Amino acid sequence: MKYLLFILLSTITFLNIFAQTVEVKKDTIDFYFENSKNKWNEESMIWKKNEDLAILRIRYWRGDCCGGVPMAEQITAKIIKDTVFYNLNIKRDPNCRTEIGLCGNAVDFVINTKKYPDYKKMVFKEIFNKVSE
Repeated sequence: MKYLLFILLSTITFLNIFAQTVEVKKDTIDFYFENSKNKWNEESMIWKKNEDLAILRIRYWRGDCCGGVPMAEQITAKIIKDTVFYNLNIKRDPNCRTEIGLCGNAVDFVINTKKYPDYKKMVFKEIFNKVSE
């Protein structure tokens, strides 16, 4: 019974610390990419402010369903001065049949306006990885 009580208290303490850590991470966010929650045909490159965040639709991509369309979780980026350098990191599935159909995805860029007050002046540059064969 003592062990069960110890495990229960340890679990509650761990979850409390974990929840506080997650909250701190949310508050210190700089920027991230997300799959758009808006309509696919919405205009790109127009800023929308939402509390301390600003959202910008980068673009709508359309392509085959074998990795021809970027997903937000694959995109990496770095901000240098007023330029956002981003890489789509498209990974194609070589065993996929491209004739099956088309896919599409719109990606939004979300930035913390407190950390980047001049966010509207940001310039976006896509960088490409060289694929070695």
